[in-house]
Amino acid sequence: MTDTPATGVPARTAPAERGRTVVADRAVRRIAERAAAEADLAGRRARVTHGSAAVRGRRTDVSVDVRLPYPAALGETGEQVRGRMAERVAELSGLTVRAATVRVQSLAPDRSPAPQPPPDADRPTGGRSRRPWSARPLPAALVALVGAAASGALLYDVLSVHLADRRPASWRTGAVDWLATHGPGDTAVVAGGAVAAVLGAWLLCLALTPGLRGVLPMAPVPGQRRQRAVLDRTAAAELVRDTASAVPGVTHVRVRCGRRRVRLRAHLAFGDRATTRAALRTAAGTALAGLGLARPLRPRVALRTEPHWRPPGTDPAPAAPTAPPPPAPTGGAGPDSGTDRAGTPEPEPGTRPPDATAPSEAPSGAPSGDETPDDPTTAKETDS
Repeated sequence: MTDTPATGVPARTAPAERGRTVVADRAVRRIAERAAAEADLAGRRARVTHGSAAVRGRRTDVSVDVRLPYPAALGETGEQVRGRMAERVAELSGLTVRAATVRVQSLAPDRSPAPQPPPDADRPTGGRSRRPWSARPLPAALVALVGAAASGALLYDVLSVHLADRRPASWRTGAVDWLATHGPGDTAVVAGGAVAAVLGAWLLCLALTPGLRGVLPMAPVPGQRRQRAVLDRTAAAELVRDTASAVPGVTHVRVRCGRRRVRLRAHLAFGDRATTRAALRTAAGTALAGLGLARPLRPRVALRTEPHWRPPGTDPAPAAPTAPPPPAPTGGAGPDSGTDRAGTPEPEPGTRPPDATAPSEAPSGAPSGDETPDDPTTAKETDS
């Protein structure tokens, strides 16, 4: 016969029903990363760069950062990766996926041509989507730590005074004495109040704003309004820069992506300036339209010309003629130059210099021009 338990004695739990099963965050993260990498993107795969998971009871939040192949429709591709990840995590871990986040970090070029979607396929038509809220654990942890430290120190001092009959701590008595002798009009009190007000405004701003300014919300997929995807700003800027670099004549392209507009700065080496500016604006608009963002970005183009740029159809400016160098001064006239140091022709022997003028009348006592002096030197020159 089988022994029956006595009345009032609780029945024991079977060994198979004792304990509980706990799934670690690391295991869920590995499942999410592997599932995101297994998503079939028309023959291509996404590359997972980082992942995270947080398990709270029977629910979990998973997030992965991926690099998608280029070209691809980011909205549809991101939703495929997110759906595959959420399905596999719920199937393999047995947990309820409360939030699954896919963050596109960058785009990797793919040599294979992108598959053409069917004409009747549902495509994102745009819609209103908000940025995801940031958890901001660091500010919350700092505030909680400072508050806990101050409250613990004050509680310890109060308990030691009332229970152990000890004297109050010097810092508490000093603070009370200082507050008793200083009023609201003191500079130190006003400065402390201003600092406290600034810190309080900062904490309120963190609590009321979504954060995550480095991502852009993407348009929701029709029929799946609760699923959201975001795109990193750097990935959008790289795509616009690569598209603008393909425009002929454009060099040194720099792109800065904001929340509402994209600023593109480039240099022009050759070609028409107005035509190139229009081509850059068209290329940037086409690249931004293919991102599938909830709020389309507006491109702003700034084009500068290189120093060697010339308008089309104009010849380069001729070089200015170079003046011949002046003749170098010589120390004396050569035998065949016929000039003296000042550049004046030398008079021939037996002739008068051109700048010398004959006097109208010879001075008294001086020989006339018809008379030959008795100087032997002059006679010699005359004979020669």
